Amino acid sequence: MIRNSKLIIFSVLITITTILSIFCTVKKPIPSEEVKSSFDTQLLKLQSVVDHNLLPAVEKKDEKAIKASFLLSRAEYKKMEYYIEYFFPSTSSLLNGAPIDEIELGENLIEEPTGFQVMEELIYTSPSPESYHHLLNEVRKMQINLKRVARFNEQYEITDAQIFDAIRLEIFRITSLGITGFDTPSALQSLPEAAAALTGIQEVLKNYNATAELLTPVKTAIIHLNKTTDFNSLDRMAFITDHLQPISNGIAQLRKKLNVSTTSSGSALHDNATSLFQKDAFNINKFVGNYTEYISKEKIALGKLLFNSTILSNGGNRSCASCHHEGKAFTDGLTAAPGLNGNKFLLRNTPTLTYAGLQRGFFYDLKAGSLEDQALDVVHHKDEMDGSLTEATKRINNNKTYLKAFNIAFNDSTRTANPWKIQHALASYIRSLTPFSSRFDKYMQGDKKQLNPEEKAGFNLFMGKAKCGSCHFAPLFNGTQAPLFLKSEAEVLGVPAHADTANAQIDKDLGRFTLSPYPQYKYAFKTTTLRNVAKTAPYMHNGIYKTLEEVLDFYNRGGGAGIGIALDNQTLSPSPLNLSKKEIHEIISFLKTLDDQ
Repeated sequence: MIRNSKLIIFSVLITITTILSIFCTVKKPIPSEEVKSSFDTQLLKLQSVVDHNLLPAVEKKDEKAIKASFLLSRAEYKKMEYYIEYFFPSTSSLLNGAPIDEIELGENLIEEPTGFQVMEELIYTSPSPESYHHLLNEVRKMQINLKRVARFNEQYEITDAQIFDAIRLEIFRITSLGITGFDTPSALQSLPEAAAALTGIQEVLKNYNATAELLTPVKTAIIHLNKTTDFNSLDRMAFITDHLQPISNGIAQLRKKLNVSTTSSGSALHDNATSLFQKDAFNINKFVGNYTEYISKEKIALGKLLFNSTILSNGGNRSCASCHHEGKAFTDGLTAAPGLNGNKFLLRNTPTLTYAGLQRGFFYDLKAGSLEDQALDVVHHKDEMDGSLTEATKRINNNKTYLKAFNIAFNDSTRTANPWKIQHALASYIRSLTPFSSRFDKYMQGDKKQLNPEEKAGFNLFMGKAKCGSCHFAPLFNGTQAPLFLKSEAEVLGVPAHADTANAQIDKDLGRFTLSPYPQYKYAFKTTTLRNVAKTAPYMHNGIYKTLEEVLDFYNRGGGAGIGIALDNQTLSPSPLNLSKKEIHEIISFLKTLDDQ
């Protein structure tokens, strides 16, 4: 009986212990859910600042309070930038998009800009009754868009892989845009706002139990930015190499340690890239429409053969290489190339083809959406090659050497050439012209002997005081914006017809306006790459400037506005840069380090 009682008591104890273990077990937090919850809390904080600080300040027209609450609002936004840019890209452009009209050509739509950057222009210019009214409308639109984010976020299920990708891309965003003044040209709050963005990343890493080995560098970078009170004094090159790149590497190591996979985010970078400046950062295939346009060694070889051959021109007297000389970074050194058979000169300067594959629009007026389309246009243009891809196909299919090269490159059942294959082979060759072999690249990849103090000073000016990096985005130094590289920009600079600063007249070339007659596009031209720029003189779409010194002088004066050309739609800031001769020399010294070796 006693034995049975003991068994009963023992069984009851086991049962109670089991029940307690079930109900008292603390549920282990899921990091991705914690990040999402933290975002909701942070979003409420931003909404509160907008509702209770910014809105009343604008309603009272209190300039001091407006500026203070505006800066506080955007600092709160920057802490969440990694999340909003990644999960709500369309809404992010309404919250902090560029202050220029967005034109949807296919739909004939013009969307006026809205958000923080529009507010900044209104706040940091001379106030007027009209500007206060406009600012009040902007604040109210901001309230609506923040509510939209909150509503969308309720429906989202996010993964660890997405979060790690989001903070990886935010490091790249800070590198290329955040420390350049790109989205705060008037307030010049890039450095504290970059610190705020890093603070947001820091909080994410804490949710993933990051060790001091990673958190300390983040904290150190934040302190460094907050201590640097002068926008122009930050050593941006050192900040990137000594702070941002090690942080990015640390994030990648933590991801691997936690067995979190990479994910495809839509960026044109490889999904596992840890630096914008590593040699293999870009996935060239992400710049094409679909897998049928993927690059291969065989296509490149065929494209190079066609590029240097006259077989594509009906007269058999001109090749692509006639105007794009490899020794001059695939330019020709002329103001404009002569037309076929020495006829009239072509409309515009011959641009470099190096790194052309890493952009989203082609020709100075962005009339072609792909390199394949560009090849079609050039071959058929009566003043360039005066050719026909259909006729060229016939000639190729009757030539055993060319036909063999096509068979190797495409290896399909037809075993013949066709116009599309010609276009694609040429495009593949041009896409291969991305060596990233300059002294600048080698320095950013760790070889600190490559650059001297003058060249490093030039980079810091380029990315800071001179504001070059806010249009020529690192690391491509063209108008294709990091970190997604989804769109190539055009700018209205006010380029003159002649290199005359006393009696300057706007060049008659209307740029994008000729094909798409929107007022915003008048005199707009693609922002070309500055890689190999020392080899590609003369400069601008019309080749008007023979030296980099002349180009820098133009920008230093404020573009066209600075030499007396009044354009309502100039997108380049009309304010003088106030660069000294020494600073201009340093910038040019840096630009020369972008030449491939």
